[in-house]
Amino acid sequence: MNGIEIALTKPPKHHFFGFHDIPAWNFDDNKILCLEVDKINRPPLLGEEAGVGYIDENGIYRKIGYTQAYNFPQGARMQWIGKSNQFIVNNIRNNSFVSDIYDAETNKMVATYDFPCHQITRNGNFVFSINYSRLHRLGGYGYQGVEDFTKSEAIPTNDGLYIGDLEDKKNELLISIRDVANFPDKFQNESFGHHYLTHLLLNPSNNRIAFLHHYPLPDGGEITRLMTIGTNGSDLRCLATGFLSHFDWKDDDTIFIYGRPNNSIEILRSFPIFSFPFIKNAANIGKKIVRIVLKNKISNKNGFFLIKDANKQDYTKIAENILTEDGHPMFCPTNRDWIINDTYPNKEGKRTLMLYSFLRNQRIDLGQFKMIFEKPDLTESLRYFKEIDPKKLKTIGVKNLAFTRSGLHCDLHPRWNMQGDKIAFDSIHEGSRQLYMIDVSNYIE
Repeated sequence: MNGIEIALTKPPKHHFFGFHDIPAWNFDDNKILCLEVDKINRPPLLGEEAGVGYIDENGIYRKIGYTQAYNFPQGARMQWIGKSNQFIVNNIRNNSFVSDIYDAETNKMVATYDFPCHQITRNGNFVFSINYSRLHRLGGYGYQGVEDFTKSEAIPTNDGLYIGDLEDKKNELLISIRDVANFPDKFQNESFGHHYLTHLLLNPSNNRIAFLHHYPLPDGGEITRLMTIGTNGSDLRCLATGFLSHFDWKDDDTIFIYGRPNNSIEILRSFPIFSFPFIKNAANIGKKIVRIVLKNKISNKNGFFLIKDANKQDYTKIAENILTEDGHPMFCPTNRDWIINDTYPNKEGKRTLMLYSFLRNQRIDLGQFKMIFEKPDLTESLRYFKEIDPKKLKTIGVKNLAFTRSGLHCDLHPRWNMQGDKIAFDSIHEGSRQLYMIDVSNYIE
C-alpha cells in the first residue's frame, strides 16, 4: 500500500460528496464541494436538510446553504459551472425539484432553476436530468419528497431523459422512457413492470450522453441496458444488455464498464414464459442451485469491458485477473491511460483504493479503508420508505435498503482533481464519514 491519506474534513458532523462520475474540485483546484449532515445511521427523512458548501484553499469547510434533495450514494449532484467559482446543486422547493446556483466568492445563492441537474456540460450551458421521484420509487438513487407523476405508468411517454438550458431556463424531454424501451435488441424487452433510467454521463466532448436503462424480467429480476444518445436527441444506441454496473467514458468512442454483457442466461430469462408462477418458482430454485454449484465460474464471467459507442455491439474484456470485482472507476482528466478505482468491502470489511494503467496493464493499490459495522436505525423506516414501490421494497428488503441508502454504506467513490495529480474520496474508516485526499503525482506520467 503506497498512499497516505489526508483528512479534508473532520467531526463532529459528517461530510460527503457522493458518486465517482463528476469532479468535486473546481477548475483552479483550490475548492472542493461537500455536503454536511448530523446523522448517517439511516436514510434521509422527508424534509431533512444537508448543509451545502465547500472546502476552501485553507482547508476550512464553508457551509453556505442547504438542500433537501440528496441521498448518501450520489449526494446532491453538486457540480462546478465551467471554469467559474459558481456551482449548481439539487434542491426541493414548492414540492418540485429545482437546482440552485451558489457563488463561492460571495458565499451566496445567486439563482434558481425550476428543474434539477444530474450532469452539467463542461461549458456550463446545459444540464441533463431524470425524474428523481421515479428513480427513488423504483429503488434507485433518487430523492424523496416530490410525488412521482408517472407512478401509474410502466413505460411513460412523457418522462425520460431531460435537457435544460441554463440561459433560457427551458427544460425539455430529450427522449422518453417509451422511446428507449422500444429500441430493439436481441432481448425480449417487453413490459413486466416499470422501466427507469439512471447514471447519466457525458462523453469527453460533451456531444453524446450515456445512461442505464433498467427494466424488470418476467421472473421478477431486473436487466440493464447501456444506452447512448446524441446531446441533440439523435442517434440512440444500445451498446450492451445484461448485468451492467459502474462505468466511465475512456474517450469519445469507448466506455469502460463492469458487468456481464449479452450473457445467454439473461437472454433466456427475458422470455415471457418465465412470467408464469410455476415456471418462475422452478427457475428461481434453479438459479439458486446454479449459483451455489457454479459460483466461481459465474463470477469469473463478470469483469470490466471496453465497449464501443457504435450501432454494432462491440466489446472487449480488459484487466482480467487484475481488476477482479465491481468498483467505481473514473478516468484521469489529463491522462486517460489512468483510472482511479475502488472495491466493495472484503470479508474483513476493507475497501481497496487503486490506480490502474491501461498501457501497462498494471494495478497500484493505494490503501485499504475499513467500514464500520454499525447497523442502520430502522425505527423510522416506514417514513423514509413510504414512497418506495412495495414490490421493489420486498425484493430489495427493508434492512438491505436501509443500509445501502444510509451513510453507513460508504463507498470510496474516488474522484480526480482537475490537474490529475490528486484524488478525493469519501470514507468511514475513522468512525465518522469524511472526505479524504491522496496525492498520486508520483504515479502518473
